[in-house]
Amino acid sequence: MINEKYTTLFLDRDGVINYKIDGYVQFFSEFKFIKDVPESIARLSDYFERIIIVTNQQGIGKKIMTENQLFTLHDKMISEINKIGGEIEKIYYCLHLESENCYCRKPKSGMLLKAKEDFPDIDFAKSILIGDSDTDIIAAKNVNIKSIQVSSNYTLSHWTKDFLSD
Repeated sequence: MINEKYTTLFLDRDGVINYKIDGYVQFFSEFKFIKDVPESIARLSDYFERIIIVTNQQGIGKKIMTENQLFTLHDKMISEINKIGGEIEKIYYCLHLESENCYCRKPKSGMLLKAKEDFPDIDFAKSILIGDSDTDIIAAKNVNIKSIQVSSNYTLSHWTKDFLSD
């Protein structure tokens, strides 16, 4: 895989970067990195021009958490990733309820299209999206981004090892 040059790596958050919990991760104290993920992001930061997170966060729409709580959580997450050399260029999130059928909530591709608008040099054909759910994979396919589905048995860390060893 590595012999092809990819430019942008899109990552889902819950289930890819951190363990999912019952309910919604509201505070950094509830946020637990999946084993070796910060180190994987640091290694991938050396390879990709940019890493962008795209995440559905309907807990805000449900009034379970506020956008400020989300910003605080993301700031702390990024700080931990930065400490070991990883870089996250930007985080896009959808706060809408699934029932609202909005443009940005995955499986729709609004967050990916917004990223392309903000970073016009993104080439979807040279990008990869890593997610843990079918909605992530569908969002990627909608705009012809190569997608990888991870799970508790095949994590971002496993994929990183495979990707960088090819």
